[in-house]
Amino acid sequence: MLRYSHTDCDLFSPISIDSPSQLFERREHIIKPTRLDPSTSNQRNPVQTNKFYGNLMLDNGQDPIWPLPYGLRWERGQNRNFLGFSISHVDDDKKVFGPDPNKNPVEFYYSLYTPTIVFSAKELESNHELVLSDMSEFSSTIKLFPYGRSSSYISFPISRGMSFITAEYKDLTPLFHSESGFKKIELSQKIANGCTKWKFFLKDDSVWLLYANGKLTLEVKSLYKVEATSGQYSGIIQITKVPAGNREAEVVFDNNAGTYPIVGGDKSKPLLIYSLPHHRESFIRSLSQTSIELSTPTKGKAIAYVGNTWSFFEPNLPVDVEFLPVNFRSRLSNDKKKQILEQAKKDLDLDFYKEILTNSTYFSGKRLSKFALLCLILSKGLDEQNLGANCIDKLKKIMDIYAQNQQQEKLVYDTTWKGIVCISGFTKGADADFGNTWYNFNSCLESDHHYHYGYLIYAAAILRHLDKEWGKQNEVWVDNLIRDVANPSAKDSYFPVFRSFDWFNGHSWAKGLFASADGKDEESTSEDVNFYYAAKLWSIASNRPNFAKLMDLILAILSRSLRNYFLIEDNNKNHPEKFIKNKVTGIFFENKIHYTTYFSTKIECIHGIQMLPITPIAPYIRNRNFVLQEWNQKLGPIINSVNDSWKTILYMNYATINSEAAYQFFLNNHDTPLDDGLSRTWALFWSSIAGRNDILG
Repeated sequence: MLRYSHTDCDLFSPISIDSPSQLFERREHIIKPTRLDPSTSNQRNPVQTNKFYGNLMLDNGQDPIWPLPYGLRWERGQNRNFLGFSISHVDDDKKVFGPDPNKNPVEFYYSLYTPTIVFSAKELESNHELVLSDMSEFSSTIKLFPYGRSSSYISFPISRGMSFITAEYKDLTPLFHSESGFKKIELSQKIANGCTKWKFFLKDDSVWLLYANGKLTLEVKSLYKVEATSGQYSGIIQITKVPAGNREAEVVFDNNAGTYPIVGGDKSKPLLIYSLPHHRESFIRSLSQTSIELSTPTKGKAIAYVGNTWSFFEPNLPVDVEFLPVNFRSRLSNDKKKQILEQAKKDLDLDFYKEILTNSTYFSGKRLSKFALLCLILSKGLDEQNLGANCIDKLKKIMDIYAQNQQQEKLVYDTTWKGIVCISGFTKGADADFGNTWYNFNSCLESDHHYHYGYLIYAAAILRHLDKEWGKQNEVWVDNLIRDVANPSAKDSYFPVFRSFDWFNGHSWAKGLFASADGKDEESTSEDVNFYYAAKLWSIASNRPNFAKLMDLILAILSRSLRNYFLIEDNNKNHPEKFIKNKVTGIFFENKIHYTTYFSTKIECIHGIQMLPITPIAPYIRNRNFVLQEWNQKLGPIINSVNDSWKTILYMNYATINSEAAYQFFLNNHDTPLDDGLSRTWALFWSSIAGRNDILG
């Protein structure tokens, strides 16, 4: 069984098991999860909104899911050539590049979903049914059955990294299709435990193995169909792809056939599971690596390992990264300190109400964070206690509006999926406030809540750091926001466990209640980081060391996965060579990489959305070597042509490699508008200290 654990202390204790605050009105969601098995699904339990199997619960359920390295899809209805549950795997040399495939770098690449092998049965008609059950972080069970005949079925225990696609047949006649076409099939010798083994040779020259734990006689009925001639079947059938040219793989598959990492399977053998590149960097103990290697759609090569337990070691936890960079006082010259103080007084005189209050959780959160940083710099960075107290009092008045849920777009508790969403999605439609109610970038759609609530939590963490009493009074409100995104325990029955963070992929996903053919996606990695950094700071201010350690662990995993997949150095091995010069991925789907954003195709936006907000955690994520390459190859050549607020984000990032140039830009250039989440005080303060190799301590 795949799971996560920690041996030193209980990092996964619930934050709370109490009902969400009554400040949040209870609402049923417009969108309901579909195809949940009524015999196993407890409607009172939270339903995950951002996990890999989400497409099957949404719309018609016929968009693929991506457990990796394979893609899977429900084949049903008039628009499908075959019926059943299909497997797709695309080798690197068959990936699609565009729009000009000869360009370097290309703008996007993806794997064209092809039903290479389709599990089916003679008894399945076009109106057959699908249900999901046993949904967790790493797995789900999917069951197909003829309409109205639930006693006969095909059940698929789906898990991350599975080497075999496993199907349990119950009183159905197996049938297999292939859009590629069957060249021939061969009955191989029986292997251990009496399994029957067949080899499928397809017209695309790929070879697939089929294992059955009972008697199974197959016959090619047409170019695209293989049928069991031994009648109805009850038992396990497993299918796997043999990597091209790998003569050792078949022996390994033979030795591990019958195993799968969910309840059931042959327990006398160890599991065979595919790993991703960032896993392999941090593996510890003696793990048995095989020669079996398959490409993944967007994450490089998956390599299969034998063993029931994976253990990891993260040696570089960001334990020293707290509210302000360590030893910042020694880097801050007196002259610059005076200049920063002069600017801070101007920022303090701004109308906080006018600056902060908007009809968007996201934009209001950015501005709250901006002024919270101002208070932090005055109080702790410049030791101006009176000015700091004035700032805190002004900020508390605005924060209290949000903490009492009296802002223009109130938050409500969704009793359907179990989460905190903005009310505007119910009154103004799915796209209100960036889809927040649908847990998408608008928090109404249960998707990008890690982007939205990270800013609110960051502001609250700073305010609690500066005013313990305020933090204590508003603890439940902040805890509810954290629980919505990063509830660490199933004992908390009011929110899904880790709604956003994917422990297998090593980063968060968005998309929420929107079905997508290319799966979930992540656009702003820096705002992903911002949530967990903010939650860590809240834990420090709240004296919760275990949860702070958990956030440090997530930040370490994030740092590793972002370096492998999102922030692309010249020597990156996980993306095609003709994509690497982009330096960042843009929108990162489970099945597609697209160098763009949802709101702009400009280079400064594609890169800037991977930077903001720049806070003390930034150098831990964006290492100096990457920042240099990105600046020299992509950003430096365009910086003089950028005249909007994105220029200020690029310069905040540039400060980590050339702090003086960035400082002079922010000191003297007042024509370029600042990003709405950035104050000139923080820009000057950061630029005065950021270009030091010891910024992390």
